[in-house]
Amino acid sequence: MKPYFVSDLLPGTTIESTFLVRFKERRIDQGGAAYLALSLQDSSGTIKGRLWDCDQVPLDFEVDDIVQVNGTVEEHDGTRRILLHSVARCPEQDEPLISVADYFPRAAGDPEELYGALLNRVRRMDVGFAKTLLSAVLEDPAIARKYKLAPAATSLHHAYLGGLAEHVASLVKLGDLLADHYTWLDRDLLLAGLLLHDLGKIEELSFERGFHYSTRGQLVGHMAIGLEIVRDKMRGIPGFPAELKDRIEHMILSHHGRLEFGSPKEPMFPEALLLHYLDDLDSKLESMRAQYAADTHRRGEWTGRNRALGRELLKRAPHLGDGNSPSGQSGATEPPGESVRTQAEDAPESPI
Repeated sequence: MKPYFVSDLLPGTTIESTFLVRFKERRIDQGGAAYLALSLQDSSGTIKGRLWDCDQVPLDFEVDDIVQVNGTVEEHDGTRRILLHSVARCPEQDEPLISVADYFPRAAGDPEELYGALLNRVRRMDVGFAKTLLSAVLEDPAIARKYKLAPAATSLHHAYLGGLAEHVASLVKLGDLLADHYTWLDRDLLLAGLLLHDLGKIEELSFERGFHYSTRGQLVGHMAIGLEIVRDKMRGIPGFPAELKDRIEHMILSHHGRLEFGSPKEPMFPEALLLHYLDDLDSKLESMRAQYAADTHRRGEWTGRNRALGRELLKRAPHLGDGNSPSGQSGATEPPGESVRTQAEDAPESPI
């Protein structure tokens, strides 16, 4: 059992615990002394660590390793960090005893329940090709296993285990509300787009030790990967209509909305446009919620810079709430300059 989590750490206490290394860099302070800067993570958040005299001790660990640390928690400029006395990679014989769920942020909701709700929503659809396709995708055990665990992104929004399922479940609820209002929309087509648009992220993202892009994800991207999976399922359904095939494929390819944000096509019919705006809205609101949660103890009226939006956020007044909803536990965002960025992540205002 992991003895201490980031959320447990109080300034002035000496702790010995294990964490996942998210960032590691040797630095020099203004006086010329070398130190090791670390970002350490577990399921409750991230915390910075600093090890002095780092050139005098063996450093047998890398980013994405789980390490045993001993140190004293201190507060610096209103932020907690660990002054490290020692840090070393956990022995290989201990790895079978390590629960990966202890080291990754995760959705507050049960991924099994979230996924079950998606399956139940599909089962309530009218009989038709869209329902047959969605059932073939969601009832595939290999897809279901990854879909339940996958984050929706590496850092910008819903960046935690179960984040993809939580994001899509939110979109499905919003889609049904909007379809009730705009009754002339094709509800089943909209639902198909909402459930399938990010399907490729189960292969684009690696989430076994840290959240990263897989090699195939970097080379191909989640739109193309999702298109492959969906086309394969369509081929297995006799008589699948060509017009419905084209519309679903268009929704997958256009859901980022604009060419400069990675969509090879822009939305060209109402359901595709609504998918784009709902996806953009849900991702950005979750990014704001996570920023507020991460900066709860930050002094002043403004949060740190939100990378997804490219701006600082005005903190909410006490009578308006603190921005902490019971959705994800993604909590802390990466410290500025301490995360591996991709071109897509650095794009301003980009939907994910």
